[in-house]
Amino acid sequence: MLLSSLILLLSSQSVFAFASPPQAPRPPAMVAAAATGAGALAPAAELHGALVAYDGDAQLKARIESALRVLEDAFRVFGGDAVYASFNGGKDACVILHLLRAARHARALKAGASPTPRLVFFDASDDFDEVRRFVADTCDAVAAAGDVVVEPMALDVGFVAGLEDLVARSKPRPLAFVLGTRRGDPNCGDQKAFEPSSDWMPPFMRVNPILDWTYGDVWAFLRAFDLPYCALYDGGYTSLGSVPTTSRNPALLGDGGAYKPAHLLEDWSLERAGRVSKKKPSD
Repeated sequence: MLLSSLILLLSSQSVFAFASPPQAPRPPAMVAAAATGAGALAPAAELHGALVAYDGDAQLKARIESALRVLEDAFRVFGGDAVYASFNGGKDACVILHLLRAARHARALKAGASPTPRLVFFDASDDFDEVRRFVADTCDAVAAAGDVVVEPMALDVGFVAGLEDLVARSKPRPLAFVLGTRRGDPNCGDQKAFEPSSDWMPPFMRVNPILDWTYGDVWAFLRAFDLPYCALYDGGYTSLGSVPTTSRNPALLGDGGAYKPAHLLEDWSLERAGRVSKKKPSD
């Protein structure tokens, strides 16, 4: 669903291989967000402050700092209104969205202006109802906060067709699409943080701020900062696509027949064990 949700090609998250995940002190200013579903979000300034002040797991801290630098560079080079991010409701997309909000605030502090990135998603009729509701609620929340301008696509518009339309409307100005791609993802190849689109795609710059993040990093980030994510991840799903191609991850099936939440997956190589086809994943 990553690719089925455009997004800044943002449609692809150390916690679960360990007995206890790295925890960051919860900043008092942070607005507590629901663990599942779209709850109240911390203002971008407070989120950015919490990310900068984080002194927990050293690897996660380095990942956050690197991702923020990549996104600030995208704003600086392309301009805020030419930076597009995808949001399909997947775990990687959640990470990208909140890093983007924080990077927007950081760029505004340095440049004296507040760039407004675009948030794009493809609403697909064969996606889970829970995912579609989560995407809609989250988009409403971040748009109301002024963090992004949401540009929804018509129902069941194809990924490539949607990209072609956005690029055509932006000409001659180049666009940067933030993606939630991570190494090991299908079609990742040897991409860098900034990577031109493939020859068969319309021309744009891919921006990959979490390229080196692991599955564990993704969940450590979401949980350490109390960021909302789709409730399906608490029911045994570890990678979300369309309803026909997605099932619960058998590696999370407990002895009593109940499924454990996604962040408890111990073997991260089994992240997509619940995907039942080779269709492109959402995250």
